[in-house]
Amino acid sequence: MVQRKGFGISGSDLKYIAILAMFIDHAAWMFFPMSGALGQCMHGIGRITAPVMCFFISEGYHYTKNLRKYFIRMGIFAFISHFAYNYCFNGGLFKNGTESMISTLFLCLFCVHIYNCPKLSGGTRLALILIAAYFADFCDWGEKAVIFTMAFELSRESRKKQLVSYALIAVLHIFPLLKLAFRFNEFALQQLYQLGVFLPIPLLLLYNGEKGGGKYTKWIFYIFYPAHLFLLGYINVKC
Repeated sequence: MVQRKGFGISGSDLKYIAILAMFIDHAAWMFFPMSGALGQCMHGIGRITAPVMCFFISEGYHYTKNLRKYFIRMGIFAFISHFAYNYCFNGGLFKNGTESMISTLFLCLFCVHIYNCPKLSGGTRLALILIAAYFADFCDWGEKAVIFTMAFELSRESRKKQLVSYALIAVLHIFPLLKLAFRFNEFALQQLYQLGVFLPIPLLLLYNGEKGGGKYTKWIFYIFYPAHLFLLGYINVKC
């Protein structure tokens, strides 16, 4: 895939934008009503995070120096984030509920790996990806994250194709809600923040293919994710 070196936004900068959007989104879930304009705007901004991270799962798979360590790192932080996510959104470290986004991204990485495994037949790869998508439905963003990731992976030869593929999926994602919103359905009107799924498109269009950041930059997202969930959960409990 042709990269535009020196122009636009580096991968690290995009990830910083994504984690800031994530913090805004999670803060909105905790402290601002969805029915309000501010809550809707904050949730709309939060739609940036998952697609951007799915994009970098596809990118990271092809540029990582050690795939095994990549999987281990994702697995360890998925385990830690399980408790952080439950503490923040379910009221306790050991409450049962939806798994965190790190678990979703772990499954997305698994799907990319399966897709690129030449030893497996096409049918076996499809079956394993569908199984992973099923388990992703128990995690934050669910099977949509798997679909986003595979859309980016299947179109890696062209950034334009990647974004067109993603845009088509985004349209299919929000179309049922828009159809209901035009009928002034109350639930659909409270879901208008989902239009934010289009915000990653201009950001990814500006991605210049450069890694950016320093030696330890990759650890920031892994550490920030459970840390901010523990923080928001603690604030919610104390307030």
